[in-house]
Amino acid sequence: MTLADGMDERTKMHFTQAEVAAHNSPYDDCWVSFLGRVYDLTKLIHDNPGELAQPLADAAGTDISHWFDIKTSDVRRYMNLETGLEEYYTPMGRFLHVPPSDPTDDFETDFDLPWWKDHEAEEPQYWVGMLSSKTRQVRIVNMLTKDEHTLEVCAEDTLEQIQGKYLLYNKHAASYAWKRLPDDLDKEMVVLDMQKTLEENGVKDESEEYEELGMDDDYYIPSLHLYFKDDLSVA
Repeated sequence: MTLADGMDERTKMHFTQAEVAAHNSPYDDCWVSFLGRVYDLTKLIHDNPGELAQPLADAAGTDISHWFDIKTSDVRRYMNLETGLEEYYTPMGRFLHVPPSDPTDDFETDFDLPWWKDHEAEEPQYWVGMLSSKTRQVRIVNMLTKDEHTLEVCAEDTLEQIQGKYLLYNKHAASYAWKRLPDDLDKEMVVLDMQKTLEENGVKDESEEYEELGMDDDYYIPSLHLYFKDDLSVA
């Protein structure tokens, strides 16, 4: 789906490596990440059972960036010193859409793009989003129930996306006003803009500063405070 700014909505959907790792069922729920993107290969494997699908199934839940050339975004190649020929680098075995090293007439070419180029397709089938370039922790405090939950989120996530992840703990998350502590403690709590990221809302990520000081990056975890709005109609 294309957004108003002309960009594919998947460019705005970010996942942590832990979220990718959770989709680690080879044949039922197989996600991989590579070169900053996240792909769901479950359908590809299901539609193409056999030896060439096995390396993909075995890689479920992992990052396979080392299979690809960062400059070309294509499968890496190397020079076979025995044959003197350039071959594809497939450490877990040749996989779907990679041509064989030896000439053959049984290589299936009935595809427009190899699966790893799916993000270039007009209607992608396997690309689901982007791998977060940085994750951070945030503590969410329900001021009504006093429950607290610490979530690992993507630095690129908007508050609305974080809210979506928090639904696992509170299905009425949208019925709360999301706020943060003011910079000046004499001021009122600051209402968060749900269309902006934590950083854009003034919730600074100080983990790098803690690291420079030799402190654990979870020494201080910023808190978001949820205030009930008396509207359970929004789930």
